[in-house]
Amino acid sequence: MPQQRVELRGVSKRFGDVTALDRVDFDLAVGEIHALVGENGAGKSTLMRVLAGQMSADAGTLLLEGEAIDLIGASPGFRADVGFVEQEGGLIAELTGAENLLLALPKGPVADRKRASRTINELAERFGGTIDPHLPVQLLAVGQRQRLEILIVMARGAQVLVLDEPTAALGTEEAQALGGIIQKFAAEGGSVVYISHKLGEVVRLADRITVMRRGRVVGRHLSDAVTVEELAVEMVGEVVAADPADPDRRELLEVAMGKRTVAETSESARLVCSARGVTAPSPMPGEAPLKGLDLDVHAGEVVGVAGVVGSGQTTLAEVLAGFTNPQGGVLERPGGDVAAYIPEHRHRDAVAVDLSLSDNLLLRSHRRPEFSRGRAWFDGERVREHVTEVLDRSHVLYATVDQPMRALSGGNQQKAVVGRELDEAPLLVVAHNPFRGLDVRAISEVRDALLLAADAGAGVVMISPDIDELRQIAHRVVVMFDGRVVGEIAPDDHDAERLGRLMGGVV
Repeated sequence: MPQQRVELRGVSKRFGDVTALDRVDFDLAVGEIHALVGENGAGKSTLMRVLAGQMSADAGTLLLEGEAIDLIGASPGFRADVGFVEQEGGLIAELTGAENLLLALPKGPVADRKRASRTINELAERFGGTIDPHLPVQLLAVGQRQRLEILIVMARGAQVLVLDEPTAALGTEEAQALGGIIQKFAAEGGSVVYISHKLGEVVRLADRITVMRRGRVVGRHLSDAVTVEELAVEMVGEVVAADPADPDRRELLEVAMGKRTVAETSESARLVCSARGVTAPSPMPGEAPLKGLDLDVHAGEVVGVAGVVGSGQTTLAEVLAGFTNPQGGVLERPGGDVAAYIPEHRHRDAVAVDLSLSDNLLLRSHRRPEFSRGRAWFDGERVREHVTEVLDRSHVLYATVDQPMRALSGGNQQKAVVGRELDEAPLLVVAHNPFRGLDVRAISEVRDALLLAADAGAGVVMISPDIDELRQIAHRVVVMFDGRVVGEIAPDDHDAERLGRLMGGVV
């Protein structure tokens, strides 16, 4: 039997009336990749924060490397043996990789910068790839930032690596490179907890899989003895006993299996957005500017935008949403300049995590006459009704209008953002990686919301590094390279060679 590195027993945690963890047992062996899957809000991240020392537990025990750790009376901090790389990232963007490493080491910022740079270079070479430790983190591509954070965890000496949705913002090649790093770390005696909604990826990469639902463990499997469909059914729980022909069950399984949604092809000639030769500056380092981009979006269609990360997708999203002004060319939006915008980075661009759900959901609609009581006051009762309606319609779980956005899981935060943006029936919807970090049910609900918006006459532009996500929902897929649209493919076109050429800029 493999040597156990982590043994969590009977861990419970409550937040007010919500039970986040209910007597959870979890263990992790030396050299193992152990996947943790479940719906958003199932308790996965909370359990890992308890393991990493970021929060205490109400009950339970932890053995780490055979040593008993106090979970109940623990003060929030971090454990040197556990490195938790969270979905939103934990590096300071303005500092270099070497400087971020120095902050993570016990000696702090007075330590040797040259030695820190050498450490990053040596680890990068050992685990594959190169990262310039002298560059500010904000100049690195998404995949490089993630690898850097993992290398910093390794440099700290952590033997347990916890990865929360690590491939959510990565393209296929970057995800494969990350998988190689994880496997090598485990082969050298490290232990990995891998949290992901991508069940096919989980089955391929993990040794064991634990399934959580509503704060409890509901399944434990060897990865070679379980299917993606079985995991999806176990995750959603209440549809297990349902008729296999039930549409809700079937849709959830189709999302998990990556099957294409059957959507009517739009034949509308009405343009909601037209770009001709548009040029625009990049809104962030490491992202290509637009260099003469042409794109039409019609009412009732979903246009997928593919391409290697950094090819100008973020620039395109911000131009279409009205946050970055074009410098040249012609951009026409017959329906008006304001578009619904679901940005890639929720915490940076979509929500104020310390404000209430009510404050966050009023960002689009606070000027509505129906919400005002005189010139200076909101009609509190009508506002609460509106926010409750948006939360219910968007299937946001465990939410009250006055609680802070931070209290929601990532998936429920995303559904709240989608509900807010689509509330006023926009004619153009810009959705940048909208399924990032979502579970099967949340993906299904967000996907349905986007398709309903298209059915109602909106043009939807969906940008994703995952070509399979685009194939599942889009009517057509355009490919970007270096700030231009260089080609278009049909969603059912699986010519990998042609797609690879387009992504490399070869027309």
